[in-house]
Amino acid sequence: MRWSLLCYTILFTILYSCRADEDMLSTYPAGSSQQVNQWMLKTMQRYYLWADQIPSQTNLDQSPKDYFKSLLVKDDQFSVAIKKDDPGTIPQSVRTLFGFDFSVIQQHNQLTFALVKMVLEDSPAKRAGLQRGDIITGINELNVSPENVNKIMAAVSGSRTLSLKIAELKDNQLVFKRSVEVQAMLSFNQPLLSKILEINNDKAGYLYLADFQDGLAGSLVKPFQEFKGQNIRHLILDLRYNGGGSVSSAAALCALITDKLKSGTPFIVYKGNKNGGTVNHSIDQAFANGNQNISFDALKASALSLPEVYIITSANTASAAEVVINNLKPYIKVTQIGDKTLGKDMAAFTLSDTETPENKWVIYPMVYKIFNILDSGNYTSGIEPALMADEYAQLPLQPLGSKDETLLASALLVITGQASSNLKTKSHNTKNMVFRILAESEKPENFIKIPL
Repeated sequence: MRWSLLCYTILFTILYSCRADEDMLSTYPAGSSQQVNQWMLKTMQRYYLWADQIPSQTNLDQSPKDYFKSLLVKDDQFSVAIKKDDPGTIPQSVRTLFGFDFSVIQQHNQLTFALVKMVLEDSPAKRAGLQRGDIITGINELNVSPENVNKIMAAVSGSRTLSLKIAELKDNQLVFKRSVEVQAMLSFNQPLLSKILEINNDKAGYLYLADFQDGLAGSLVKPFQEFKGQNIRHLILDLRYNGGGSVSSAAALCALITDKLKSGTPFIVYKGNKNGGTVNHSIDQAFANGNQNISFDALKASALSLPEVYIITSANTASAAEVVINNLKPYIKVTQIGDKTLGKDMAAFTLSDTETPENKWVIYPMVYKIFNILDSGNYTSGIEPALMADEYAQLPLQPLGSKDETLLASALLVITGQASSNLKTKSHNTKNMVFRILAESEKPENFIKIPL
């Protein structure tokens, strides 16, 4: 499969050319592993957030993939190196390959199964008939069990076809229902899901975003115009499966959520190593760094003027989605509901050796830590919600946007005053235990776009 056909999108476009000293690069043939590794070393020494921790002595006689890993600090799970003409170097996931995601659930009676939590609208999974809430008991001839989790993930990432056994719960037993086969193919963009919800005598706007693709701003205007036209008094933003993407699109969303973010208003701070320094951007600067099809002034015409926003999160919420949570806080009350976010408070560039055409490797190292204007950041362990709620407490899973869906229902309880938004209230149901399987937001397609 050609690079351009892979279900994999790097959501930032800035290209740096890093050239090592001429005398060093001439030591090895262009494109050889040693030459590639030398380029990686010089590039990382200049841009990597933890450049001062790169070993002074390295072994160039390794594959570039292994060499790049040897340069990373222990806790860096996001930086990655990819060879453009080798699809096998691209990290894959069930979401990028097949267009859905799942968690493994074990109930109090030891019943264990994979629960489909999201399906991209235009995806192989959707075309195969998978739906949110489907129960999977077998994947590629592997029974779903706690012991098989790693085997299952290896099978998924290494397969072009998934053979799934779908079951249903009846009288606390799993009953086989049907078999489904899903082929790895392209998944296209997930449409926005927006609704106006009636709650008592008020109206609440609900917006679900699967990711922050570049150029999203124009699509955001219509639901916000509807929210504004319907005079909603509350806004619920569902980012539970949003692994991030473009900061420009995240900035566009923030600018629509509150009218306090005007042109020139400080919004985001990037802090790098001694070479990168500190970069401060206003909301309109952050917006302008993406390929948007609408002007900032036109966008702001649809902005709301609410005192508070309710944001639904999970362990899949990361990167630009966490920027929305953290960077709105200086301007509007943010009430977070659900589970703790992943904790990706860093941004990366695309770095390529443009001086050596034979070098096909591209690296995506973490370069900046991200903060809001109050210098608040460092949420590497995730951002804690005000109200903790377990999405899997009640099965079957309800459709996203349904007032009966667990996390949305929890948000509505906060809005109506039936649950305190000031207390970290555990509403986890002990009958279910979730085994977290590789959060989608850990994947490198969710890197944040940053400006030069």
